[in-house]
Formats: sequence, structure tokens, C-alpha cells
Amino acid sequence: MKTLMVGAGAVGGFVGGRLVQAGREVDFLVRPGRAGHLRERGLRIVDGDRAERIAVNPITADALKGTQEPYGLVLLSVKPDALSAVMDDIAPVVGSATVLIPFLNGMTHLEKLTGRFGESLVGGTLRIVTQLDDNQDIRQYAPGGQIEIGELDGRRSSRVEEVAETLTIPDFSVTVSTDIIGAMWQKWVMIATVGAITSLARGTIGDAAALTDGERFATVTLEEAATVAAASGHGLGEPAHAALHQLVTATGSGMTSSLSRELASGRPTEVENVLGDLVRRGHAAGVAVPRLEAAALTLRAHNRRLTAAPGE
Repeated sequence: MKTLMVGAGAVGGFVGGRLVQAGREVDFLVRPGRAGHLRERGLRIVDGDRAERIAVNPITADALKGTQEPYGLVLLSVKPDALSAVMDDIAPVVGSATVLIPFLNGMTHLEKLTGRFGESLVGGTLRIVTQLDDNQDIRQYAPGGQIEIGELDGRRSSRVEEVAETLTIPDFSVTVSTDIIGAMWQKWVMIATVGAITSLARGTIGDAAALTDGERFATVTLEEAATVAAASGHGLGEPAHAALHQLVTATGSGMTSSLSRELASGRPTEVENVLGDLVRRGHAAGVAVPRLEAAALTLRAHNRRLTAAPGE
């Protein structure tokens, strides 16, 4: 199944690179600067002191125009503010048989993508621990990853099974779900809770748990996010809630989040689609979310400082 990976950052680069290593046919849609970088240095995944160089095929949006055949699979891993432009870029190569899967945070992207690409869209979640460093190398903090995919209406389909086979590569587990929307909400609750805790604590889950009232803070933060999910019709269920509670209160845990890692490294964060939208949905449902609000305010202030003009 010929695949287009849209983006070659911490998410797309890592997953796409591993797909290439497993023998899959993958092109990477990137901006011209990133394309030149990949042609010169290759796609590099760094684990501790060990660096892997993977030869990949980067292409730019101009290459998708014209008569190119549609891809069988398109995987989206871009920042939220790039989504509208990317939808225009990929439109020429999304055909009637193309499967389009976004590996994006939150839920706001679904309506936009469904409105543009309709039946091509399949839901997905991805769990990996990576970060793009200043050299544009991908830092890997845990091996492999977990992928969950499924039709948005919950039905089983042969196309999803074919995609699952394509994505099943060494160190990656792939699950086909009959409730992918629920799975996406569960992941959203998790990343919002972990992101809020670790950003406010400026440390790991274990660091927060070791503080006075740290475990209680984590418990109530999870309750806020889970209550918003339930009010939106996607409650977690007791087993999932218990597992997340154990995750976010674990003493000694080295777990962080992409939000807190970007905060610590002085990079822009995805505050709006991870925390901002969840807060807005909480307000609309009449759910009090003061801890999520505090975390969102912290990250918005961080992003604003990054974009402020010198001397402003």
C-alpha cells in the first residue's frame, strides 16, 4: 500500500522512518527546507548515544500537482495551524480508494477533514514518545509505539484491515477498534491530564506526585478531563479511568508530555487543540475545569512570549 506521510517531525518522521525500515513504500510530504535537509542528511532517529540514518523520499506540495496517481494510504502528522494548507496540498492525491488517517491531538480536526474528504477518513490514535531536537533529528525516548485505527461509524471493513497490516511493523502494536471515537477521546483525556500536570509542575509525573497534595492534584485534574468527556457522550468507563488514575499518580514515574517538553525547550506548544478546546467544551457543558484552565493559561502565556516582537 503506497503511503504518503504528511510531515516528518517527531511523529511523522518516527513512524514513517520505521515504516521505511520495514520495507514499506513511503513518500514524505514536507516543506522545501525540510526536504533539502532530509536529502542531505537523511532522516535521523536518535536513541541515547545511538543514531540511525534512514534514506527517505521527501517531496513537496508542487510534486503532488498534476497527474500523479492517488496514494493508497495518507497519514497526517502536522501542527494544527498547518492543517488547512495541508488539506489543499494533498487533495490531488486523495482518490476514492484512498484511506486518510490523522494522527493529530484532540478532536477538532475531524470535522474539517470529514467535510473535505468524506468517506476517505478513518480514525486513529498513536502513542509514541519522541521529540524533534534543534538539529531536526528525532529523539526517541521509548521504543516503538501503539496504533489504534477504526472506521468512524464503528463498522468492520476490509480497508482498515489492510491498513492495519501495512502499519504492523517491528515494535509497533496495531489494534482495529469498533469504537475509535471513544479511543480518541480516551487518548485526549490522557494527554490533556498528563500535559496539564507536567506543565504546571515543570517536571515529570513522578515529580508532581512527590509534592504535597501532588497526587490529589493529579486525581482532580484527571476528573476534570474525564467529566468533560462524559458530558460530551464519551465517558471512559471504570477500567480505563482506573488505569489513567494509576498512570497520572505514579510515584517515581519519569513520564512527561509533549506539552511540557516543548515548554521546557522553549518551543511553541499545541495548547489550543489539547487543552483549549477541552476547556471550551467543559464551559459549554457547565463543567468546572480550573486546573485545565490554569495549565492552558500557562501555555498560552508561553506561546505569546515566543511570538512577541523583540522589546514588546
